[in-house]
Amino acid sequence: MHAWQGITGGFLLACLASFAWAMRKFFLQPAGMTAGMQVIKFLGIAFGLLHVAAIVMTPVISPALGAAGATLYLCALTLFWWAIAASLHKPLSAAFSPDLPAHLVAAGPYRMMRHPLYGSYLLCWVAGWVATGRTWLSPTVLVMLVIYLVAARQEENKFLRSALAEPYVRYRTRTGLFFPNPLKLYARARNSAAPAAR
Repeated sequence: MHAWQGITGGFLLACLASFAWAMRKFFLQPAGMTAGMQVIKFLGIAFGLLHVAAIVMTPVISPALGAAGATLYLCALTLFWWAIAASLHKPLSAAFSPDLPAHLVAAGPYRMMRHPLYGSYLLCWVAGWVATGRTWLSPTVLVMLVIYLVAARQEENKFLRSALAEPYVRYRTRTGLFFPNPLKLYARARNSAAPAAR
């Protein structure tokens, strides 16, 4: 096995195992396994197998692509476990759950982005595409991106219908969606530094 094939394959399996753990052990499912959750589970398994196959079928991964893919996988794992640690004592509902939120997590990566877990998943799918250079993996990235966007929109609408609507609107103005928003980070830093300059 080529070195980069083993490294990227190992990181991919670590990501998939982490995501599967969260679905089984971390996320709350107040309404059971909804149709949306079933779609994510099915596509996660199917696309995960496709990404494993792509790495296996690409025995010679260039150092540049291998390093880029490995970095993206590592970022996905770091962001995932950082988000889990920030919400460990107040578990989150699984995607497409119908319940209204009872708390707002704004610690850890949630200080900068509203949906870091979806960002983590997206990084994982992009990593396989980048590492192998297989264009037929691009639809997996696009399909999952659309699903995460729909899920995020539903979750944000739930916040706006809940008792947390007002603080959530303020929270949304200073955070990015899946990743930090540079403009919002700049505005936030500028606003926090303004009093000190007086």
